[in-house]
Amino acid sequence: MMANSFGWDEELPPETWEEVYGALRRALQRKQEFGLFFVQCSKSQGEKVVADLRRDLPQQRIQELHLQGEVTTLYDQIATLWQEHPFDVLVLEGLEASLYAYEDVKRFSGWSSEEIYTYSWKGVPKILNHLNQQREHLQNDFPARFVFLVLPFVVDYLIQRAADFLD
Repeated sequence: MMANSFGWDEELPPETWEEVYGALRRALQRKQEFGLFFVQCSKSQGEKVVADLRRDLPQQRIQELHLQGEVTTLYDQIATLWQEHPFDVLVLEGLEASLYAYEDVKRFSGWSSEEIYTYSWKGVPKILNHLNQQREHLQNDFPARFVFLVLPFVVDYLIQRAADFLD
């Protein structure tokens, strides 16, 4: 008997935006405690996600946190927002600026091309290190769901650089 390989990605059509949003909405409805969600989208799609979540989940307190430029820590910003406006869902956007800044620093510091493009723990952006170290504190201190709206490259970057964070 001969086993045939099956290319799942080749066989399945790409998810539609409606399917992606529907999966997020259902996950946020089901999960009532701490959770991390990553939505791969453009900036305009992200704005639509927030508007649609507000419309479809009116019982949820939804807040937004727009990260400006390079950010190395998030806990204090989240804690301040929580004190001012407690939330059930926090939508964060702008994480990519911290990743861009980190990659620029590597280039300007004289890292070789091999060091830049080889994925290792020699170099992990401070924000990813911070999020990984603070995950338990976030879970214990904020019984909320965190939705990161990210550009497509960020998901790949996280898979390569911080796979344990996505677990």
